[in-house]
Amino acid sequence: MNPPALHQFAVFAAIGLANTAVYYAVYVVLNLWMPYLAAHALAYAVSLAGSFLLNSYITLRTRPTWRAFFRFPLSGLANLAGSGILLHLAVSRLRMDEQFAALVAGVLVMPVSFLITRWAITSGAKPEVARTIP
Repeated sequence: MNPPALHQFAVFAAIGLANTAVYYAVYVVLNLWMPYLAAHALAYAVSLAGSFLLNSYITLRTRPTWRAFFRFPLSGLANLAGSGILLHLAVSRLRMDEQFAALVAGVLVMPVSFLITRWAITSGAKPEVARTIP
């Protein structure tokens, strides 16, 4: 990856960590008043929307579009499938500890998730134009 892409990837990873904390906080609060699966679904929706907006504006510096918003979950599906395959292989073939294997799989699949996120948000989008103060 070139230096700008490495910077984007680092920002993407930081947003992912922050977004995980947001998901968990929303889940814990909602779970006080509703069943855990409903709390999970709503917290996931909040974190998905937040991740999309933060990655659009901060990581990729583009204006969000509805088209990009509906393509954005593809990165999550790719992450789930890829990490699931890697997790299975690590545990069943390499006899790796299940908890450690989950962390390794998540880290290994992150670059693919980043590339799909970048495609979903920027494909056909116009970059934000730097605003100057008159």
